[in-house]
Amino acid sequence: MKLRIIYDKDLCIGNKACHAIDPKHFIEAEEKVNLKDAVKEKNIQVLEGNYYTEEAEKFIEAAKACPVNAIGIIDEETEEEIVTTKVKGEEARRVKANYDDTKEFVIDPAGYFLIRINREEKKIEVASCNEKNKIELITYGEKPIDIYQTILNKEKVNIRKDHAAYLGRELQKAYIALKNDLEYVQDEEIILNK
Repeated sequence: MKLRIIYDKDLCIGNKACHAIDPKHFIEAEEKVNLKDAVKEKNIQVLEGNYYTEEAEKFIEAAKACPVNAIGIIDEETEEEIVTTKVKGEEARRVKANYDDTKEFVIDPAGYFLIRINREEKKIEVASCNEKNKIELITYGEKPIDIYQTILNKEKVNIRKDHAAYLGRELQKAYIALKNDLEYVQDEEIILNK
Protein backbone atom coordinates (compact mmCIF):
# COMPACT_ATOMS: atom_id res chain seq x y z
CA MET A 1 0.00 0.00 0.00
CA LYS A 2 1.42 3.40 -0.97
CA LEU A 3 0.85 5.92 1.83
CA ARG A 4 1.62 9.53 2.61
CA ILE A 5 1.77 10.15 6.36
CA ILE A 6 1.57 13.78 7.51
CA TYR A 7 2.45 14.61 11.12
CA ASP A 8 1.88 18.14 12.42
CA LYS A 9 4.13 18.55 15.44
CA ASP A 10 2.53 21.90 16.32
CA LEU A 11 -0.86 20.19 16.78
CA CYS A 12 0.66 17.35 18.82
CA ILE A 13 0.08 17.55 22.58
CA GLY A 14 2.62 14.86 23.51
CA ASN A 15 0.05 12.18 24.36
CA LYS A 16 2.31 9.62 22.57
CA ALA A 17 -0.52 7.18 21.83
CA CYS A 18 1.00 6.87 18.33
CA HIS A 19 4.34 5.82 19.84
CA ALA A 20 2.65 3.25 22.08
CA ILE A 21 1.04 1.64 19.01
CA ASP A 22 3.87 2.09 16.48
CA PRO A 23 7.21 2.81 18.21
CA LYS A 24 9.06 1.80 15.02
CA HIS A 25 7.84 4.90 13.14
CA PHE A 26 6.82 7.36 15.89
CA ILE A 27 10.04 7.94 17.82
CA GLU A 28 10.04 9.69 21.20
CA ALA A 29 11.62 13.16 21.04
CA GLU A 30 11.53 15.21 24.24
CA GLU A 31 7.88 15.89 25.08
CA LYS A 32 6.50 14.83 21.68
CA VAL A 33 7.47 12.40 18.90
CA ASN A 34 9.13 12.53 15.51
CA LEU A 35 8.09 10.59 12.43
CA LYS A 36 11.12 8.45 11.58
CA ASP A 37 12.77 9.17 8.19
CA ALA A 38 10.22 11.91 7.42
CA VAL A 39 10.95 14.99 5.33
CA LYS A 40 10.60 17.99 7.65
CA GLU A 41 9.31 21.40 6.66
CA LYS A 42 8.99 23.60 9.76
CA ASN A 43 6.91 21.47 12.14
CA ILE A 44 5.21 19.36 9.46
CA GLN A 45 6.77 15.94 8.90
CA VAL A 46 5.87 13.95 5.78
CA LEU A 47 6.73 10.34 5.05
CA GLU A 48 5.85 8.59 1.79
CA GLY A 49 6.38 4.95 0.96
CA ASN A 50 5.07 1.53 0.07
CA TYR A 51 4.09 -0.50 3.09
CA TYR A 52 2.98 -4.07 3.63
CA THR A 53 -0.56 -4.47 4.97
CA GLU A 54 0.53 -5.06 8.58
CA GLU A 55 2.82 -2.01 8.61
CA ALA A 56 0.16 0.16 6.94
CA GLU A 57 -2.41 -0.97 9.51
CA LYS A 58 -0.03 0.06 12.33
CA PHE A 59 0.32 3.54 10.80
CA ILE A 60 -3.46 3.86 10.49
CA GLU A 61 -4.12 2.62 14.03
CA ALA A 62 -1.48 5.02 15.43
CA ALA A 63 -2.96 7.96 13.50
CA LYS A 64 -6.51 7.17 14.64
CA ALA A 65 -5.30 7.03 18.26
CA CYS A 66 -4.10 10.64 18.14
CA PRO A 67 -6.50 12.64 20.36
CA VAL A 68 -5.92 15.91 18.46
CA ASN A 69 -5.82 14.74 14.81
CA ALA A 70 -2.12 15.62 14.41
CA ILE A 71 -1.53 12.66 12.06
CA GLY A 72 -3.13 12.32 8.64
CA ILE A 73 -2.80 9.42 6.22
CA ILE A 74 -3.51 9.50 2.48
CA ASP A 75 -3.61 6.53 0.11
CA GLU A 76 -1.36 7.88 -2.66
CA GLU A 77 -2.82 5.60 -5.34
CA THR A 78 -6.46 6.65 -4.82
CA GLU A 79 -5.83 10.03 -3.08
CA GLU A 80 -8.32 8.84 -0.43
CA GLU A 81 -7.85 10.42 2.97
CA ILE A 82 -7.72 7.36 5.25
CA VAL A 83 -7.18 9.35 8.47
CA THR A 84 -8.02 13.04 8.43
CA THR A 85 -6.54 15.92 10.37
CA LYS A 86 -9.69 17.97 9.81
CA VAL A 87 -12.09 18.51 12.67
CA LYS A 88 -15.77 18.24 11.83
CA GLY A 89 -18.30 20.44 13.53
CA GLU A 90 -19.96 22.88 11.18
CA GLU A 91 -23.34 21.68 12.46
CA ALA A 92 -22.36 21.83 16.11
CA ARG A 93 -24.64 23.73 18.44
CA ARG A 94 -23.11 27.03 19.65
CA VAL A 95 -23.80 28.29 23.15
CA LYS A 96 -22.59 31.61 24.57
CA ALA A 97 -20.89 30.92 27.90
CA ASN A 98 -22.01 32.83 30.95
CA TYR A 99 -21.59 32.36 34.68
CA ASP A 100 -22.01 34.69 37.65
CA ASP A 101 -19.77 33.50 40.47
CA THR A 102 -21.45 35.83 42.99
CA LYS A 103 -24.85 34.21 42.37
CA GLU A 104 -24.10 30.67 41.20
CA PHE A 105 -21.11 29.51 43.27
CA VAL A 106 -21.79 26.61 45.64
CA ILE A 107 -18.99 25.23 47.81
CA ASP A 108 -18.11 21.58 47.22
CA PRO A 109 -19.22 19.52 50.25
CA ALA A 110 -16.11 17.35 49.72
CA GLY A 111 -13.88 20.25 50.76
CA TYR A 112 -11.61 22.86 49.22
CA PHE A 113 -8.03 23.49 48.12
CA LEU A 114 -5.37 25.94 49.24
CA ILE A 115 -2.89 26.56 46.43
CA ARG A 116 0.44 28.37 46.69
CA ILE A 117 3.84 28.64 45.06
CA ASN A 118 6.98 27.52 46.88
CA ARG A 119 9.56 29.66 45.12
CA GLU A 120 12.55 28.21 46.99
CA GLU A 121 11.81 24.69 45.75
CA LYS A 122 10.23 25.92 42.48
CA LYS A 123 7.13 23.85 43.14
CA ILE A 124 3.37 24.34 43.31
CA GLU A 125 1.78 23.10 46.53
CA VAL A 126 -1.87 22.13 46.98
CA ALA A 127 -3.40 21.48 50.38
CA SER A 128 -6.64 19.50 50.31
CA CYS A 129 -8.99 20.36 53.17
CA ASN A 130 -12.04 18.23 53.86
CA GLU A 131 -13.23 20.48 56.67
CA LYS A 132 -12.53 24.11 57.59
CA ASN A 133 -8.87 24.78 58.37
CA LYS A 134 -7.97 21.08 58.44
CA ILE A 135 -5.45 19.93 55.83
CA GLU A 136 -5.83 16.29 54.89
CA LEU A 137 -3.30 16.03 52.05
CA ILE A 138 -0.50 18.17 50.60
CA THR A 139 0.39 17.49 46.97
CA TYR A 140 3.29 19.27 45.31
CA GLY A 141 4.97 19.24 41.93
CA GLU A 142 6.24 21.31 39.04
CA LYS A 143 3.53 20.78 36.42
CA PRO A 144 -0.25 21.16 36.76
CA ILE A 145 -1.00 17.82 35.08
CA ASP A 146 1.20 15.91 37.54
CA ILE A 147 -0.52 17.55 40.48
CA TYR A 148 -4.16 17.22 39.43
CA GLN A 149 -3.70 13.68 38.13
CA THR A 150 -2.16 12.72 41.47
CA ILE A 151 -4.94 14.40 43.46
CA LEU A 152 -7.84 13.08 41.37
CA ASN A 153 -6.64 9.68 40.16
CA LYS A 154 -3.89 8.43 42.46
CA GLU A 155 -5.07 9.89 45.77
CA LYS A 156 -8.74 9.56 44.70
CA VAL A 157 -9.83 12.91 46.13
CA ASN A 158 -13.51 12.88 45.15
CA ILE A 159 -14.69 16.33 44.06
CA ARG A 160 -17.35 17.72 41.74
CA LYS A 161 -16.52 18.25 38.05
CA ASP A 162 -16.68 22.02 38.35
CA HIS A 163 -14.28 21.85 41.30
CA ALA A 164 -11.85 19.73 39.24
CA ALA A 165 -12.02 22.35 36.48
CA TYR A 166 -11.33 25.06 39.05
CA LEU A 167 -8.31 23.11 40.33
CA GLY A 168 -6.92 22.80 36.80
CA ARG A 169 -7.43 26.52 36.15
CA GLU A 170 -5.75 27.60 39.39
CA LEU A 171 -2.84 25.20 38.90
CA GLN A 172 -2.21 26.56 35.40
CA LYS A 173 -2.26 30.12 36.76
CA ALA A 174 0.20 29.14 39.51
CA TYR A 175 2.44 27.45 36.91
CA ILE A 176 2.46 30.55 34.69
CA ALA A 177 3.23 32.76 37.69
CA LEU A 178 6.03 30.47 38.87
CA LYS A 179 7.66 30.22 35.44
CA ASN A 180 7.42 33.96 34.77
CA ASP A 181 8.26 35.22 38.27
CA LEU A 182 4.80 36.76 38.69
CA GLU A 183 2.75 37.07 41.85
CA TYR A 184 0.19 34.30 42.36
CA VAL A 185 -2.83 34.81 44.60
CA GLN A 186 -5.44 32.07 44.54
CA ASP A 187 -8.75 33.19 42.99
CA GLU A 188 -7.19 36.39 41.64
CA GLU A 189 -6.21 37.16 38.05
CA ILE A 190 -2.49 37.14 37.25
CA ILE A 191 -1.11 40.60 36.63
CA LEU A 192 1.24 40.37 33.69
CA ASN A 193 4.35 42.51 33.72
CA LYS A 194 4.29 45.27 31.12
